[in-house]
Amino acid sequence: MKPKVIVEIDKTNMPEDVTDALKPYAEVVYTRRPFGDHIKEAVGMLVGGSKIDAEFLDKAPVLKVAARFGVGYDNVDVEECSKREVYVTHTPGVLSGGVADHTWALILGFMRRIPEADTYVKTGWGRREKYIPFGWDMEGKVLGFLGLGRIGSEVLKRSQGFDTVNQYYDVVRNETLEERYGVKYVGFEELLRTSDIITVHVPLLPSTRHILGEKEFNMMKESTVIVNTSRGPVIDEKAMTKALKEGTIRGAALDVFEQEPTPLENPLLQLDNVVVSPHCASATWETRRKMAECTVENVLAYLKGDRPPNVVQEQRDLTF
Repeated sequence: MKPKVIVEIDKTNMPEDVTDALKPYAEVVYTRRPFGDHIKEAVGMLVGGSKIDAEFLDKAPVLKVAARFGVGYDNVDVEECSKREVYVTHTPGVLSGGVADHTWALILGFMRRIPEADTYVKTGWGRREKYIPFGWDMEGKVLGFLGLGRIGSEVLKRSQGFDTVNQYYDVVRNETLEERYGVKYVGFEELLRTSDIITVHVPLLPSTRHILGEKEFNMMKESTVIVNTSRGPVIDEKAMTKALKEGTIRGAALDVFEQEPTPLENPLLQLDNVVVSPHCASATWETRRKMAECTVENVLAYLKGDRPPNVVQEQRDLTF
């Protein structure tokens, strides 16, 4: 009898022709939470939004690999999985370019006021009821990177054509990128005080939750724009909303929120100086397919008796 692998990701994001690679080694079941009896028999799981914690693992006694569809894995209790000898994997690298493209779409969308311009044309350009919305040039702007890992470095790479002044703060300094792209390493507070645009690329950890709050917004220039394509809870939304309303900062361009889907009542959605998208930075056909293939590769390796290739950092020295 073949082991069972649960796929909780829909077939648009995880096509059957990709999961077909698992079928010689496992019974593949597409299903949704709470998974019924399948969870009791699942050796592998292709994880979407499910929270994998002690309570979940109690219901999945034979689970051996939880393969996260995405680079972030803050919904997985890695420590608990390690105690139970469950590999946790993710899809680093394959989505970095797509997310970087979307980051620049948000930057330019805000700086050139594309959503407002679109509405202006579609609701009465010819009536001349108001002026064409003016934006801001990118040339000479100080672009600050809060985090310069895989995705941040791809955003940096794409900045080279815009003649921006680039600087970054990260817990790990990267002198190779400094030399290659001319990006300057600065302290956290200097980044906040001197950047015109701050693009956020940090994982959600206890140390990064609400890394940007009221104190940090008060350090920024009135011209600062916040761009976030990482995780919503790294920013204190209440503090950001206050800063945006009071003109402490110029604006925000957001793909992620503290609560997702974010409710229509979220006051951020009522502000003219905010551009938003629905956590879709990796949502291209090419990127999502690469993510699907990488997720399947991680489970397939385990089924073949190998160590999964993309275990999360906390398990990099562990073999079960």
